[in-house]
Amino acid sequence: MILRMENEFKTLKQELKIRGFTEKTRQAYLYHNQKFLGFCQKKSDRVVAQDVKDYLEYLIDKKLARDSVRLAYNALLFYYIKILKRQWMLDIKIPKKEKKEPVVLTASEMKRLVEAIQNPKHRQLVELAYASGVRVSELVKFKVKDILTEEKIAVVRGGKGKKDRKVILSDKFLADFKGDLNEGEKYLFPGRQGHLTIRSVQVLLKEAAKKAGIKKRVYPHLLRHSFATHLVEKKVDVKHIQKILGHAHKKTTERYLHLANNDIRTVKSPHDCL
Repeated sequence: MILRMENEFKTLKQELKIRGFTEKTRQAYLYHNQKFLGFCQKKSDRVVAQDVKDYLEYLIDKKLARDSVRLAYNALLFYYIKILKRQWMLDIKIPKKEKKEPVVLTASEMKRLVEAIQNPKHRQLVELAYASGVRVSELVKFKVKDILTEEKIAVVRGGKGKKDRKVILSDKFLADFKGDLNEGEKYLFPGRQGHLTIRSVQVLLKEAAKKAGIKKRVYPHLLRHSFATHLVEKKVDVKHIQKILGHAHKKTTERYLHLANNDIRTVKSPHDCL
């Protein structure tokens, strides 16, 4: 069965890699396609539209989160449309992604969160996340050489879409930064796997929020939401925030923004306003 699955999805794995999908997405798409064939007990060339509908209904009946059902649907959509050219897949519709305005931390809550962290390295990590607005996957991969103290910026290397970009830093973070230029290739937040894991960041934020008495669910991306929202409150130009956040499309940024006109070098990190 495993060998059959391997042969079944050889083209899928190759196409995902060629198109530059992240390792996480490749694994997710492969997983959901394998689960689907296991469910309907068919080879992919025998699958029909009703099989997909039955599978999606099965996932919904299992009370799977809407985002999880959508991921499974997208995985099947990619394989059966892009690889196998099964046009009937286009007739299968699921509800649009629910758009929720993200709950963010206030400046006061952000200050309490930082102050609740006793470990200096962990505090620096949270300060950097909020000072720059980077994704957690980018945050844990920062190296000492990526922090450009004189320019007051950090370089995100190979971020989402395999693109490098520059992000702003705060004077408060830079005052605490003790990077040794001779250790340029060293990860800023080392861990057992070379750098600290995303899971470790999730845990430390949860513990810090509890100590700080914050009732909201605090997770890595919430710091990014808070960063963007607080820049909106400072009337920073949408173009600059889009560039800092690394959004490919303006609409993604506009969920936060109604902005004025400033140069990116005049943008002050909200971390400095705590």
